[in-house]
Amino acid sequence: MKKGILFLALLFGFCQITPVLGSELTDDYLDIATNYFNANNFAKALEYINSITALEPDNAQAKELKDKILPPNQDEAPTAQDTAKVLSTQNPENFVILDIPQADVEKMTYDADYYNKKGQEFYDKKDYNMAIEYFYKSLNLCKKNPNVYNNLGMAYWAKNNSPVAIKYFKKASWMNRNYTQPLVNLAGLYEQLSDENSQFYYLQKAIKSNGNDYLAYYKLGEYYKKKMQYPNAITNYKEAVKINPKYSPVYMSLAISFFETEEFNYALISLKQYLELCPTSDYAYYLMARTSLAMSHYADAKTDIEKAIELCNKDEYQFELGKIDYYLEDYKTALDIFQTQLATQDSAELFNYVGLCNYKLRNIELAIINFNNAIKSDGLRPIYYYNLAQCYKSLGDKKNYVKYVTTATKITPINYQDFIDLSYIYYDNGNPGYAINTLNNAITKYPSVKSLYLSKLKIYETLSDNLHYNETRDLIEKRFNKQ
Repeated sequence: MKKGILFLALLFGFCQITPVLGSELTDDYLDIATNYFNANNFAKALEYINSITALEPDNAQAKELKDKILPPNQDEAPTAQDTAKVLSTQNPENFVILDIPQADVEKMTYDADYYNKKGQEFYDKKDYNMAIEYFYKSLNLCKKNPNVYNNLGMAYWAKNNSPVAIKYFKKASWMNRNYTQPLVNLAGLYEQLSDENSQFYYLQKAIKSNGNDYLAYYKLGEYYKKKMQYPNAITNYKEAVKINPKYSPVYMSLAISFFETEEFNYALISLKQYLELCPTSDYAYYLMARTSLAMSHYADAKTDIEKAIELCNKDEYQFELGKIDYYLEDYKTALDIFQTQLATQDSAELFNYVGLCNYKLRNIELAIINFNNAIKSDGLRPIYYYNLAQCYKSLGDKKNYVKYVTTATKITPINYQDFIDLSYIYYDNGNPGYAINTLNNAITKYPSVKSLYLSKLKIYETLSDNLHYNETRDLIEKRFNKQ
């Protein structure tokens, strides 16, 4: 996502003002004229059309645009009153006569850098037409500044004119191969166009052209993270941090990638580094709490989630607090939090946790009701049926226990967590072979999910199967790269 114009500081020598002929400048002027025409500012459009015809008297596109503005043999643009009069003959009630203020004429004593900065100001105000005009004015004085072509690309991108944006990004890159910001912008534009091959190509090209472009490394890390190739993502994020240790987004992305690969200690380190730069980030504290919870550091998790709630009280943060209280075995407090949330929402996961709290508090009938509600809300999660089965087991109802365990094992998993839950169900019912096979099937489908391998490791450990335990441990080391 692009956030304003990104610039690389470059030093240029004095740029002589020289007349420019040929289609390159006239193409630029035609773009401006068309923008003014579409905005009904015919006077300014005509001004640029006249500049085109001064360079290329036979330019057909300029002539066609001029004919749309002026009747034959008329040499001046229509006034606002003339325009309104013509339009009113088509549908009089839809038009009123308005004065159209003319743009200030800048003094030509201003230099190219002045117009570039003015263009940036208009860009920041989201006035992209004016930004484009000032960038062109800058180029009219100095055609050799790749920074301005990059800015033009950004402005046209903001106007959703991808072909023209691509043209100017490529030109900026061609003019200075070490100036890689246009390449990063091209990658972002192609990402928006869902062209992953081009996105990847330009990020690699940026890094090859300039090994100090931290943003290119960061964006390549984001590319890999989106594809769940977390070790590759982490490698690129680390390069970005080496180059620019003050760039806060990279620490957040590192933390998420470490969390997904279950390198929780590294995730916490990255989050702490992020908080040093962004100390009021509630989301960072929320992720700290989730990470500590995954490590079974419940007291730390509660401290962090309370900080997140203090900064911004969100439903998802309250839900996380309830989960932490549940694992702290404070079932009554957790139940109060979950039931409060049920007053405004009714998700399957929420019903499941209410059921779990009631089960722990020996309110079995209430637990059964809530597990059934979870199943009604989402009947494709095997763990909900298994939790319901446990309720009947505690009541000595073997028939319903077997019924719901069997139902759980017949459900096709729809995500990797379902595979883990299903393997647990098999193992808990004395079928470790089925548990391992379930995890192997999951690994085939989700080869980048480390928790699947760790679940196998735990089963082999409990079975005292040292051979397969060591094989799985070595595979984890090889596939996920010890950080």
